[in-house]
Amino acid sequence: MSGSDKIVIVTGGGGGIGEAVASRFASGGATVVVVDRTGSKAERVAETIRSAGGRAAAMAADVSSEADVRRIVGDTLETYGRIDVLVNNAAICPQVRLTDLSLAQWNEVMTNNLTSVFLFCREVIPSMVRNGGGAIVNVSSVHALATLEGYSAYAASKAGIVALTRAVALDYAKQNIRVNAVLPGAVHTPMLEGSVKQLDTPREEMMREWNEAQPIGRVGQPDEIASVVLFAASPDNSFMTGATLVADGGLTVDL
Repeated sequence: MSGSDKIVIVTGGGGGIGEAVASRFASGGATVVVVDRTGSKAERVAETIRSAGGRAAAMAADVSSEADVRRIVGDTLETYGRIDVLVNNAAICPQVRLTDLSLAQWNEVMTNNLTSVFLFCREVIPSMVRNGGGAIVNVSSVHALATLEGYSAYAASKAGIVALTRAVALDYAKQNIRVNAVLPGAVHTPMLEGSVKQLDTPREEMMREWNEAQPIGRVGQPDEIASVVLFAASPDNSFMTGATLVADGGLTVDL
């Protein structure tokens, strides 16, 4: 991403894809606000960025809380004066079959994964309009296109992100705000490790099966998804909005 003066918010920035995204923006000269439910995780990433000579701040927040979202955006604007890029990455992924899924679990997935995107977009966009534009990247998933057993809530939330991305992109295209979605496939993150731990199959065997299941021959790495996110946000990508960028090693094209 060009431009060393950009102010970027990354939710779910305390690990995995979010950490990779935050680090890549910072290495390009942006100031990054790392948001995570666990403050210590956000601070660890921010400190790593600062130790490498970058600029970053850590903020703890529940992304499903309207009050927390307003606080994060308000504090960012008070400190830096504007927000140029928003990356909605925070998500949870319980593996529960539909008939075993409680309403509370369903609502938790929806509020963390989908409502959080609505809340952050709603809060950030007015400042972007005032400043002449901006870029929003919403991290969805290939589960928006094709899914597995036990992912009903997660798949629904991620498909909702794709639809919301298109709608918001259309609403604010004339205000120079570009909104795109990135759909990662299987990526070696704490979320993937967590899903493996829930299975009876030994980790090494399960990871081998994950790698073999990808047409490209391996699962992705967080930095590979970060590259796509940075492309989506880049001013060099000025004619793309409302798009879905699939980065899944060929998973969803394999019959």
